[in-house]
Amino acid sequence: MTEHEFFEAHTVLPFLSTDVETSVAYLRALIDCSPIAIVVLDSQHRYQMCNSSFVKLFQYTRDELRGSDLDVLIADPNEVEEAARLTKMVRNGVKIHEVAHRRRRDGMMIDVEIYGIPLMANGVLAGVYGLYQDVTERNRAQTALRQITNQMEDLQQKERRRIARDLHDSTAQELAVLNWNLARLDSEVQNYNSDLIALVRETREIASQCSSRIRSAAYLLHPPLLGDEGLPLALDSMVKEFGRRSGINVALDLGPEVNRFCDEIEIAVFRIVQEALANVLRHSGSPLVDISLHIRGQWLSLEVSEPGNGGAVGPLLREPDLAPGLGMLGMRERAEQLGGYLNTYRSDGGTTLVAMVPLRIELDG
Repeated sequence: MTEHEFFEAHTVLPFLSTDVETSVAYLRALIDCSPIAIVVLDSQHRYQMCNSSFVKLFQYTRDELRGSDLDVLIADPNEVEEAARLTKMVRNGVKIHEVAHRRRRDGMMIDVEIYGIPLMANGVLAGVYGLYQDVTERNRAQTALRQITNQMEDLQQKERRRIARDLHDSTAQELAVLNWNLARLDSEVQNYNSDLIALVRETREIASQCSSRIRSAAYLLHPPLLGDEGLPLALDSMVKEFGRRSGINVALDLGPEVNRFCDEIEIAVFRIVQEALANVLRHSGSPLVDISLHIRGQWLSLEVSEPGNGGAVGPLLREPDLAPGLGMLGMRERAEQLGGYLNTYRSDGGTTLVAMVPLRIELDG
């Protein structure tokens, strides 16, 4: 089948001229002038035509493409089976959208965003459109950004540890001595006038409040249990303290398989839970929060729910509906930096936050 015959057989453009030649010309111009690499295959996945962008991207001539198995010709040698699986899906009438490695004629591997679109006529597959866009530079930029973000996060964690250690080892100890001296002073001024007694006791109270705040700040900067005992004990300690201070009942469900993880995962999950509880305290008013942490396959699954009145999980919120603040964005970034994701669901009565983090993470840099 020639290109002209293919266009004529598969063109349905009712909004254009009813003249077939005109419709074919419109479609030919649309495809050939597109900056997206486009290849057209028949129902047997045999090459029919491609545009100039496809030739430029993969560097094969149309004669070289004709009669070839496209999956074998341009797929990464390690991904031929996966490419064949995608082909089978499209031939079964399923639209696909994937990012994968593909090989140019000169052997260079590139990252491409692929759209596979089945052309159906009366419920029967007539052909396939394959759309390819080179995203190699975009992926490199994203990788560079992840490297910078991971380096910044590492520096922040080191600085938090240093400040927390300094607060605990120096400032907190000095405040402890100050409290002790003020206690002695309080006992020595019992025979003095009431104004002096009140001043000393007020000063003791201020020093005591400073000590409490310093301890809280040191804990929030870098919880000691997180480094010493691991995520389960650190979470248990945090939710108990949160419940005591807020009056909110926090139910923590840790799977028996949840134990120690790498520092990056433990810190990310701890901070996500910490921020989620802060959001509940600021915005929800719910008297109950459920936290669940389990391993599901190769993923660590975290759910934080405030059941509200209904307790059911609602549909996935879209970003404009959610109107996220910096806290939500920060939680999502923490999950995405590890190759995971974070979504929020809402029902009439409550909200559920779901974060998934791969157990095997590859940190750039």
